[in-house]
Amino acid sequence: MDISKYKTVIFDCDGVIFQSNKIKTNAFRETLIGEPDDLINEFILYHQNNGGISRYVKFEHYYRNIKHEEQYLLMSEKAISRYAKIVLDQLIDVQHVPGFLDIIDYLNKNKIPCFVVSGGDQEELRSVFKDRKIFDKFVEILGSPIAKDIHIDSMVKSKRLNYPAVFFGDAQSDMDAALNNNIDFCFVSQFTEWPNGVSMAQKSMCNVINNFKELIF
Repeated sequence: MDISKYKTVIFDCDGVIFQSNKIKTNAFRETLIGEPDDLINEFILYHQNNGGISRYVKFEHYYRNIKHEEQYLLMSEKAISRYAKIVLDQLIDVQHVPGFLDIIDYLNKNKIPCFVVSGGDQEELRSVFKDRKIFDKFVEILGSPIAKDIHIDSMVKSKRLNYPAVFFGDAQSDMDAALNNNIDFCFVSQFTEWPNGVSMAQKSMCNVINNFKELIF
């Protein structure tokens, strides 16, 4: 895979920039402590099968469709607040995906614009990236509550995204957002929680890498 040919490079965050998928999964479970175990397990399975979808959507799904609470919006808001407190400190310390820092430095050096389009909370992402001194490596850092496909559609329409472009992701939502906008998709497999991600990416004729060390020149 020759990344030097691209005029825009997009990264998902969890499992692509940071080794943070398990942190997020554990935080979802911890947020729901006290809820029935069978409902928590159903929710975690939903979460893992819907990587890249925002916490706003996921907690609403739990309280509305799994637990069938009448006050699902209020309960979702409270859960989102608990979840944010649990996850924020851990994101400051979690390790990068191997090879990521080398790749982003290569892209910056060669003046290839880089973006983050993530299901993570946008303000939280920007805060973490500033704390970790990687904020300035990206043109924009975009996250929830706006969905990935909407962000990318806006980038295309406003001509902030130049072709050819590639999206490095580890979830179905990443692949769909890329392919629906004629963007090449590269599946980063080492830390994914998408059970059949490799086979689905290969079936769609997309590139698959374990981590970014495979792309270092």
